[in-house]
Amino acid sequence: MRVAPRVGGVRRRGRTRHGREREREPRNQSSGHGSGHSKSGARRHASLSAHLHRARTAHGRGHRGRPSASLPPRGTPEYSPGSMTRFALLLTSIALFTAAAACGDNDDPPLPPAEDVQLSGLDGPVEVLVDDRGIPHIYGTTVHDVLVVEGYLMAKDRFAQMEFIRRNVTGRLAEVAGALSPGLVDDDRENRFLGFARTGREIYESLPADAPSRLMAEAFVDGINQYIDRVIEADGYVTTRGNEALALITGSGFFGHWDPADIFALARFQAWNLSYDAGSDIARTAELAGVLNAFPSGSPDARVAARAGVHADFFTSKPARPAFTTDSGFPNTGTDTGSRARVVGPELPAAPARLPDPRSLAGAQAFFDGFEDNLLLRRDPHVGSNSWVVSGDVTASGNPILSNDPHLSLIAPPVWWYVHLNTAHQDGERALDTQGVAFAGLPGVVLGFNRDLAWSATTTGYDVTDVYDEEITFRNDGTMQAPVWVPVSARFQGADVPLEVIDETINVQGQPTPEVFRIHVVPHHGPIIPGSLVPPAMGNQTAGRALSVRYTGHEVSNELAFFEGLVGARTFEEAEAAQDSFRVGSQNFSFVSATEGIRWSTESRVPQRDPMACTFAYDANGVPSGVSPLFVLDGASGDHEWTTDLEDRFVPHEVNPARGYIATANQDNVGVTADGNPCNDMFYIGGDFDVGYRQARIRQRLDAAAAGGAITPETMIALQGETASSLGEGMRAAIVASIDKALGDTSDDPALTAAMTEIGAGGREMLMDTRTRLMAWSFATPHGVGATDAAEIADSVATTVFNAMLTRLAPLAFADENAAIGRGPGTLQTARALEWALTTPSTMATYRASYESDTAWNDTVLWDDLGTMNVLETRDERVVRAIVAGYSFLNGRLGTNRDDWRWGRLHTVQFGQVVPALDGNAQVSVPPDNDPMFPDGFPRHGDLGAVDPGNYGVYGTTSFTFGSGASQRLVVEMTPDGPRAYNAIPGGQSEDPDSPHHADEAELWRTNRQPPIHFARRDVEANAVARYRFVNE
Repeated sequence: MRVAPRVGGVRRRGRTRHGREREREPRNQSSGHGSGHSKSGARRHASLSAHLHRARTAHGRGHRGRPSASLPPRGTPEYSPGSMTRFALLLTSIALFTAAAACGDNDDPPLPPAEDVQLSGLDGPVEVLVDDRGIPHIYGTTVHDVLVVEGYLMAKDRFAQMEFIRRNVTGRLAEVAGALSPGLVDDDRENRFLGFARTGREIYESLPADAPSRLMAEAFVDGINQYIDRVIEADGYVTTRGNEALALITGSGFFGHWDPADIFALARFQAWNLSYDAGSDIARTAELAGVLNAFPSGSPDARVAARAGVHADFFTSKPARPAFTTDSGFPNTGTDTGSRARVVGPELPAAPARLPDPRSLAGAQAFFDGFEDNLLLRRDPHVGSNSWVVSGDVTASGNPILSNDPHLSLIAPPVWWYVHLNTAHQDGERALDTQGVAFAGLPGVVLGFNRDLAWSATTTGYDVTDVYDEEITFRNDGTMQAPVWVPVSARFQGADVPLEVIDETINVQGQPTPEVFRIHVVPHHGPIIPGSLVPPAMGNQTAGRALSVRYTGHEVSNELAFFEGLVGARTFEEAEAAQDSFRVGSQNFSFVSATEGIRWSTESRVPQRDPMACTFAYDANGVPSGVSPLFVLDGASGDHEWTTDLEDRFVPHEVNPARGYIATANQDNVGVTADGNPCNDMFYIGGDFDVGYRQARIRQRLDAAAAGGAITPETMIALQGETASSLGEGMRAAIVASIDKALGDTSDDPALTAAMTEIGAGGREMLMDTRTRLMAWSFATPHGVGATDAAEIADSVATTVFNAMLTRLAPLAFADENAAIGRGPGTLQTARALEWALTTPSTMATYRASYESDTAWNDTVLWDDLGTMNVLETRDERVVRAIVAGYSFLNGRLGTNRDDWRWGRLHTVQFGQVVPALDGNAQVSVPPDNDPMFPDGFPRHGDLGAVDPGNYGVYGTTSFTFGSGASQRLVVEMTPDGPRAYNAIPGGQSEDPDSPHHADEAELWRTNRQPPIHFARRDVEANAVARYRFVNE
């Protein structure tokens, strides 16, 4: 059943060969901004119970709302084949709604009484059942109606979070709080540079008025704006406890309605968050420059020259565990290689890398380092995700199963909001019956399932961003004595290309005139990074430098169309058709179907570069040369440009592989980094992938489970909670061997002899205790707080001992090299290097058979400390000192009773609140500040590289807390009768700390429990705790 097309406020749909609506391609035309909701009118809004929204008033008084005037007329419904008139839909929905209320199995519990909520512009009544987890199940007859109600209900639960995110992303925080927090101006500049609002507006205005994704955004925003009018603007409205900062916005003259273009800005921000890596390109270039400057291969200092290959040991793309998604490489290359974009092999010259002006590089680094002060732009280096799908051939039931736990920032309220959108129950438009999670502030369902398909996502790590070193010509608008340099053009292929200018107006609270933030743009690349402009010396105005950014997300595309299409997809073919719209964000999307099995695809835009952009290589000594898109590229020559995109047939994908499963965990999908060089393969797709600890463990467990052929949802839930320490398992033998050497004959190791004398009998006892605990360790990493089982306690203490040692070993081994380079490898890169140094040093570029005075060194030179003279520190000596230092820390921090050294006393997490706490007391955080039960956060299992992640900073010797992890734990078994789903999110549905659904999910999450999700109507009714009927006023 379909409703009539519209124009403007009227629906119009196109159809594909599959029979579903398909988004039209964006076109370059300007359209209106959508019909916002006016604030006139004076009738009171009927009160809505506290379960539906928290709009607390002073002294407990009821609140009043000022409903807006009706929306502009949305047109007279037209007739089309297979459609019904709006009046017929209205009659049908009323009849079905009444019948549902009157009928039912006598064995079923009665539904809660319905409370009417008046909105304007609905096609018919919309029924909402809220279940015992606070999840709204929205039943309507049209897609428009369920989206309007979705917007209203999401705002009810999350408005403070949504508004702060929207203002941050669009660069509009300073206008409401810039006087109180001057740093917000910097936040606004950063987001204006990134251009989410500009791009969102361009995408919105490029879409036809009847584009489904445009209608989706408009309907959703209508619901939000009606909530603003009827609740936020109500007389006596007071924000919820802990969210008082929202009043800074709602009390400002800049507060008002959302715009549909905001939705596309937020969507582009989410894509940016999962794919943009200009800051990483700059950091990698700084690392490369630091290595080349600190450790030249021709240095007369033998200790320096021996470290010339340290880049290959610290910063290589080579994985710690070579576990890929597929072992077959790129698809379709055996029979079709006609579009190969680069030469395979080392035929291209690997000239010395061209490095940017150090001042330009430092300025760009400083700009991106400023993102660390912005909650939304801050990048947790440990963010990742897990997903796997298993075929019915290897499950106990014969049904395929999907598992997905995206690892995102753990915030309060959570990233995700549960929702169920349904038009099928009332035989409505598109027969939608889709459930899952949505990003706060975005419509529809992002990850989830419908009656036919379930889907998941993890980031691919494909390289879709390049930074270019530009030659800039300046104009002097000052004098010779006081020059005022103005950039005017960029050199490209021998010609001067005029720069474009974008002026962003930033209003600042308390300032009478706005600030104008100017962004210079290199037309063929992109915006110049603030701080990277280096003016020329006087007399040579063409010798300036700057760094620009080219990113796929700077161009118009419409990822919202993918999710709009996906919610109604019934088959893999329809899901693939929807995925054609997903151009920016670069995700591994996996699907399961009861009838079609399992599918995985990474379809998105993957730029291919000129072959000269990818000549990077290590020589036999590990010394790097050549260029790579992983580093800053020369922007003037034209030799390093994007030439085309990777064709769809070569984009990694699989359907129903013989192994019986498909797994992704942000690692290299096809093995292009197996040798440490992503530039010598058939296609260049990137080199900055996860190091592989999670993927290796997942594949190990799935191989064993698939061989047994009896996988169940419980198997998947257990694997999501896998805590085994891959590092502990990999390093234990080497650590124990060092302890044994230390406790035995040390005469051939003067440094170790000196260390053993220094630590004395107490230190020897610590070494023996460590040996005993590590040898008994099962490699499980339970937090152990409150545990009484002896084996669990022993594993917890062993985890503590190991990780305390590890955080001392890292700086003992690498701090001297890091200081010389100017920066060091990240936590998991450091862990990888430590594991190689302990277990396979002969494979490292810094391995030497002899070193300094030791003719039988046979180890990496990285163990030796550059800061000491006439002493050769060794592996065994470093391990001994790390163990003793770890014990000393634990004695001071946790006490001398070693049975109390439970891992969860150190390894904790708090979900930090998004909306700033004005009094500094974060009551929206979970657990809140000063919580009597968990004052330091939730104790958690896991350590570095675990499947259920808890990645702390390896150089942080006193803090083992972490801030990212599983943002949901979804498991779906897709049966012939529909999905059976299980999930938990870190927090709850509501941002109100006084709501029963503020932290109820957190209790499930922290104990790794995932109850069933209510999907079928009977299950929803059986667990409903509240019922609402949204009707036209």
